[in-house]
Amino acid sequence: MKLSLVLDTSHINVDLKKLKVNLDKAKNIEHRWIPSQQWHIPLCSFGEVSNEDLFEIEKHLLKILHHHSAFELKLEGVWAYPSQDHGRLLWIGVQNSKELRSLQEELFQEFQKFIPEEVLENTFRPYLPIVRFRNYKEVSDLLSPHKNAHFGKFAICKLIIYEMTSQGAFPTYQKVSEFLMSDEKSDHENQISC
Repeated sequence: MKLSLVLDTSHINVDLKKLKVNLDKAKNIEHRWIPSQQWHIPLCSFGEVSNEDLFEIEKHLLKILHHHSAFELKLEGVWAYPSQDHGRLLWIGVQNSKELRSLQEELFQEFQKFIPEEVLENTFRPYLPIVRFRNYKEVSDLLSPHKNAHFGKFAICKLIIYEMTSQGAFPTYQKVSEFLMSDEKSDHENQISC
């Protein structure tokens, strides 16, 4: 199984009407919106994982999440990967908060043996994928009105292990398991509701 660990963002609602209108007007840009029920922030890719390895990952993940509480992240701007001149994926920028960095660093440390080396070598940069293109496209004009968009803060309280069930320009994902974060902050005034 080809698995990825992600933060669940399927519950968030951001206004992307203008971007949808602009994409519909654009000629020769074959694209597909990622279904909102599959919106997620990638944390790490495990690559190929056996059933035994999956059990071990899930067991360690429960221990890790026991001391990580739900937190909020800001979403700002719409960007393209790998660049605005040669984009294959549109994504919303995600705040790289200390809570997110702490969680991601612990996950990378704990799961080093399951994460491909090229993934471990890359600097972690959180993002929320929203649109995929079949081919690379120049999208700077399309995105310029959305670079400074502010979408607000959203609660993050669940991690999901996804299996990539098809590859190519428009991959599809199947939920394997999900994990709620600890709610250690339940006595605090600014409790995050999930």
